[in-house]
Amino acid sequence: MAHQQQYIHGRYHASTSGEHFETINPATGEVIATVEHAGQAELDAAVESAKQGQKVWAAMKPC
Repeated sequence: MAHQQQYIHGRYHASTSGEHFETINPATGEVIATVEHAGQAELDAAVESAKQGQKVWAAMKPC
């Protein structure tokens, strides 16, 4: 079974919350992976990354 960390700004980060949950396939009831709960530090980092990314996307010209 896979264990998934937070993916923020192009890198995986261990959660500061220390908590996780199981992701379950609804068709079979099988546990697919455990996923870490985001802590406040991960939420703040994700928001900052999104702000930076938005500036890059906004500056792009349409194809």
